[in-house]
Amino acid sequence: MRPGDPTPSPASARLLTLLAAAALAVMMLWTIADIALRALLNWPLPGSVAVVETTLVLAALLALADCLGRDEQIKVDVFDHKVGRRGLFALKLLGDLAMLAFILLLAYTMIQPIADAWRFWDVKPDIPVPIVFLLGAIELALLVSAHVLVRKILRACRPAPARHRIAGLTHAGGGR
Repeated sequence: MRPGDPTPSPASARLLTLLAAAALAVMMLWTIADIALRALLNWPLPGSVAVVETTLVLAALLALADCLGRDEQIKVDVFDHKVGRRGLFALKLLGDLAMLAFILLLAYTMIQPIADAWRFWDVKPDIPVPIVFLLGAIELALLVSAHVLVRKILRACRPAPARHRIAGLTHAGGGR
């Protein structure tokens, strides 16, 4: 297993991806309804900007864990052909470790805003949605993403299984 190889995502990551797809569908349908009502009846939906910004954040962050598990994030592979197999392994492992550190730092810095949103029961100004639910969903997505990355890093660092030669079998080139 090498860093960068897809790691099977846990069920929690796949569930969050389904929720991200639902958020994307809500964003799309809300925008279509807003444009249609504005054009046909001159009646825009109230809170459209807040709905779109909220569902956009949810769509991006809820899908992050599954994206990291499948190794589908955007990468620039400028040095891949210059560093060799071991160098590439080290760079990918370093990238996964840096991503884990960033996600854990982000999750840590979310604790106080979540506590404040819970304490003061803040609500988005345009739509009556408590901010604590949005921040809680983001925190959950970050923690699941960290879990996926830890699994991915541990799997990459695990030694390859020993290959045992079975007596009597011929080599891969064929022949007897």
